[in-house]
Amino acid sequence: MRRASFFLLLFFSATLVYGSDSLRVSLNTRTFIKGDTLDFTCKVPQFAELKLVNATLNVWIEDVQKHHRWKYRYPMINGEVSASLIVSDKIPDGRYAVNFLVQRGFFKVTGEVLDHEKKDTSIIYMMIQKNKKASYFDNTRVLADGSFRLKSTLFADSAFFIFSPAKKVKNNPLSIKIETLLDSAFTPVFEETDFITVGDPKMLLSKSTDTSKYSFQTEDLQDSTMLPNVTVTAKAKTKVQMYNEEYSRGLFQREDAIIFDGLESEEIARSTSILQFLQGKVAGLTIQKNESGLDVAKWRNEIADIYIDEFRLDPSDHSLISPTDVAMIKVFRPPAGLSGLSGNAGAIAIYTKKGGYADNQKLRHNFIVKGYTNIESVWE
Repeated sequence: MRRASFFLLLFFSATLVYGSDSLRVSLNTRTFIKGDTLDFTCKVPQFAELKLVNATLNVWIEDVQKHHRWKYRYPMINGEVSASLIVSDKIPDGRYAVNFLVQRGFFKVTGEVLDHEKKDTSIIYMMIQKNKKASYFDNTRVLADGSFRLKSTLFADSAFFIFSPAKKVKNNPLSIKIETLLDSAFTPVFEETDFITVGDPKMLLSKSTDTSKYSFQTEDLQDSTMLPNVTVTAKAKTKVQMYNEEYSRGLFQREDAIIFDGLESEEIARSTSILQFLQGKVAGLTIQKNESGLDVAKWRNEIADIYIDEFRLDPSDHSLISPTDVAMIKVFRPPAGLSGLSGNAGAIAIYTKKGGYADNQKLRHNFIVKGYTNIESVWE
């Protein structure tokens, strides 16, 4: 396996080269079966003259009938990036358009402190990368109108951002809204569309695979495979059950988790802390003070892992989340095995109110932000 690193570009011998002198796209082949790897390289030869030393490559793949779209994005350093997508068994046989879109600049987060007081000239933020133990702390200047911009940061997958006042306070009073430039509408500097086939090309010769009438549009697709006017009747689910189905992923979906409801019950919100709420509610789980005097959860004298929105944090970082912001808590007995760093420890997964489950009247100061795609990823 090649290491997925933004600072180590992958080079390989491509067999197919497309594009103009402005954007050169190389593919290893145009015919794939499930399990194959789509390797591509994109280059902007005149990147310096065009001021594209730092840029972002968006790769949007869609079937030629425009029923489905998959989006990936990569940092272009000095006008070049190479990456790989493994074709999973979830991708139906057919013809696909691979659209390469070059966007100016790297990932940036901008935002605004709502109800800003001019005396507050800076805020602190913490960035936690998904499945990474290390956290990144920094501060940023807040302008007179409440606006701010964070330093450009390269990270894969997604990250959890938490904002807090520069001066330590018991309850976080900040109300923040943020925007990422890469997620905003943009006009590509360059674009190139190439067509590939998944499956046996001889078996796919039909009008449904005709690419002659295909034209790329940046607007989001509407899935036309959905059946209209279909009514499904089922037993009503609780809010926390619906939240769990919508926001739990992978190993966090295990049925052996003990779930506590923060949406329709106010018991969590009324607690002094999340761990104090759990005290005495789960057999074998104890809450103790660590060397710094902070609460940590333990099973059999081993410190339990803490996750916030499925991001692994330090065991004492549960205090970053107010109990009033909690939608659901999932407790996994040891060994939880939710990550390769878990060992034999148990785990506590804290989920915050978001989407349709968020209280729009409440202050918001924590966000999940989508970053770049890993250089070696799966198309699924």
